[in-house]
Amino acid sequence: MTDTLVSIEGVTKRYGEVVAVSNLSLSIARGEVYALVGANGAGKSTLMRMLVGITEPDGDRLLICGEQITNHAQTTSRNLGYLPEELVLYERLTGYEYLELVAGLKDTDASRIPIELEFFELLHAQSKLVGGYSLGMRKKLGLAAAMLGSPEVLVLDEPLNGLDVEMMRKLRHRIEDEREAGRAVLVASHVMSFVERISNRVGIMRAGQLTAEGSPGELRARAGMLDVPFEDVFFHYAG
Repeated sequence: MTDTLVSIEGVTKRYGEVVAVSNLSLSIARGEVYALVGANGAGKSTLMRMLVGITEPDGDRLLICGEQITNHAQTTSRNLGYLPEELVLYERLTGYEYLELVAGLKDTDASRIPIELEFFELLHAQSKLVGGYSLGMRKKLGLAAAMLGSPEVLVLDEPLNGLDVEMMRKLRHRIEDEREAGRAVLVASHVMSFVERISNRVGIMRAGQLTAEGSPGELRARAGMLDVPFEDVFFHYAG
């Protein structure tokens, strides 16, 4: 059993003359929450899309649970839960039917669907068409889909958008539980208090590269900024 669940090795992605991600490497261990932070356009979502196999990198390797993602799609799908920043859902399915579809695509047991619906407070809406869901309900359904089957790796792009304060608190505790269970979590968020609270390590991105990496405490100490909001620490490295 490998202790490194996510390995990104010298990955680059270009769109014409624009370099979205440049020679970037990072790894995430079992039982670790790694937060990516950066301004819009820094390359966070592009990196996540490459990691889950939606966008093809220009070279080098991205591994999940030791498997090259482009060569082992079915193995990767079972081991991976992904929440994109912009959700695209099947609006003519009910919430329950959507999670059934996801369970089938992941080749995972559908028995936990009611548990995830209850956790994300969607039991009352499980028989309603997704097209009638509010923004918050859609985000919760996306989170339920990502976490269905208890995947080894969770990739969550701006998971707090659209959630109320109570659900944000529940999600924070859920991520902590996933870490305690030995899973790896990669999360991108603009909410710096959330990032500081949940993360073992933070990677600060600018123009497709990591400008700093370390635990929140290490980043504070290096910057000499121990008693300021973490967003000030972020601007120190990314500004």
